[in-house]
Amino acid sequence: MIAPKGWIYLVPVSLLAVSGQPNHKPTVNAIRTSVERSGMRVVVDVQNIEPGATIWLGGKPLVTERLADGRLSGTAPAAAAPGGLAVIQVRNPSGQGSSLQVVEVEVPNAVLSARAAGRFLEQATWGPTSESVIELRTMGFEKWLGAQFAAPLSDYPEPTNDPAEQSMSPVQRRFFYNCFNGQDQLRQRVAFALHQIWVVSANKTNQARMMIPYLRLLHQHAFGNYFTLMREMTLNPTMGRYLDMVNNVKPDPARGISANENYARELLQLFTIGTVKLNLDGTPVLDASGSPIPTYEQTTIEQLARVFTGWTYPPTPGQTSGATNPPYFFGRMVPWEPNHDTSAKTLLDGYRIPAGQSAEKELDEALLHLFNHPNVGPFLARRLIGLLVTGNPSPAYVARVAAAFNGKPGGVRGDMKAVIRAILLDPEARQGDDQDTPPTFGRLREPVLYISSLLRGLNATVAEANNLAARAAAMGQTLFYPPTVFNYFDLTYQPPALGGLLAPEFEILSPANALARANFADMASFLRLGPAVNIDLVPWINLATVHKWYLSEALNRVFCHRRMPEAVRDRILIALDYISDPALQVQTAVYLATSAMLYQVQN
Repeated sequence: MIAPKGWIYLVPVSLLAVSGQPNHKPTVNAIRTSVERSGMRVVVDVQNIEPGATIWLGGKPLVTERLADGRLSGTAPAAAAPGGLAVIQVRNPSGQGSSLQVVEVEVPNAVLSARAAGRFLEQATWGPTSESVIELRTMGFEKWLGAQFAAPLSDYPEPTNDPAEQSMSPVQRRFFYNCFNGQDQLRQRVAFALHQIWVVSANKTNQARMMIPYLRLLHQHAFGNYFTLMREMTLNPTMGRYLDMVNNVKPDPARGISANENYARELLQLFTIGTVKLNLDGTPVLDASGSPIPTYEQTTIEQLARVFTGWTYPPTPGQTSGATNPPYFFGRMVPWEPNHDTSAKTLLDGYRIPAGQSAEKELDEALLHLFNHPNVGPFLARRLIGLLVTGNPSPAYVARVAAAFNGKPGGVRGDMKAVIRAILLDPEARQGDDQDTPPTFGRLREPVLYISSLLRGLNATVAEANNLAARAAAMGQTLFYPPTVFNYFDLTYQPPALGGLLAPEFEILSPANALARANFADMASFLRLGPAVNIDLVPWINLATVHKWYLSEALNRVFCHRRMPEAVRDRILIALDYISDPALQVQTAVYLATSAMLYQVQN
């Protein structure tokens, strides 16, 4: 017998033996599920029901309607079916209930597999949820990207200039709140990656009035043009304070004053071109002796530093701008021409800026020259791929993304939307959607991402009063406090044990931090993250109530995207043999799955 489209006929199996039920109990014959972003609708063909009978899904009653043909209908949130596995029961008002039935929720008209959707969301968001997987499966990659590019921005608390209201804690709390509540998941993830390239640290800029305008710039320009981002970050007062461009004055040898070189050096080294010339695929250009060719010399830094002289803080509202305005972080820095070096300058590759130009004209000319350098595409591509997808992309992958940055074919140089599309839709990024990835593919989840992806996998709700930043700090990543301009971890770090592979996140994985990761998995699994983090384990408990195998399969789907090795599953099942309480089984199994390195590495 062929089931009508959209229906699931339930065949009793040994795990769900239902024979011998009394006739007065509800008996489920078939279940139909339809799923949308807002949740799922369940229609049950059932016998032996009383007036007022209800559908229970995931251990919770649904608002149930009896249809004209006698079937029951109800709606439920997608989170009630972890991994697409739902436990359904029909109960009569008299207390009699049908046997628990485990069904796989169908996603009508899906254009992507659950595995493909889950992997993509690992790379493009703060982690997949039941709802976001359904949304992506029905939309497809391109439509989803278009919707994300248009999603409203998540913001931070409105900062003031009042010295008494400058704690960083509300900024950190809002960051994690946005991770779980913001619609602009892709923008947030890209902005955080850009924060790890265009580094500013609260070690020096440790007030909300300093950090929030900088963070807003990252979010506003994450989908814009890279040249615009370069210019806005150069003139951002927070960046000016962090790397000493603000109040940088022209050289005066008689007084022993030289232009501050910090911003010029890091703009070259970390934000745009790097220290050696690159081919399009990110590999170094070599000289006749086989050595990498440097992109610049110390004299280049000195000359560029003189370009960035004469800038000061924006004037405080109501005040007249002067030579060195007092600290004010809202808006762009402003020039004070008498402090600007107007002499001629020689920049990269012999490019000359003539004498006598204004501070703003020189800044724009120097940035545009730097923006057009052939290194920028592969340099940025290599770092963004590493922060979003994999630490060791092939040269061909880097070249394809760099070409997108360069505007080929038929695009605009520096278009970040094109770069993001190229990174996330590249065949190398998507190869794991239907097959195993190579051993060198992926990246260790840094603490912030480990927290967000684990909790989103459990469909947690997070309030603004959360303390998740402290949990990340315990794992070695203090949010918005990278220890150096090189980020929370060096993006070029190669662990000695990995034979030359890049694995930047491992730089902050110490034995103590590894234990803190396991402790966080324990706190999440056993619901000890405080009242601001709410996790509903009831749908998981109901799976375990039917049989522990269904629990292990839900873990496989949610946290491993259906690639959990049988040896790992067997060990989890063996551990559960010693536990009789389904709730404790769930907590133990979630802890074992999410503390394992299999999950901690995103691939």
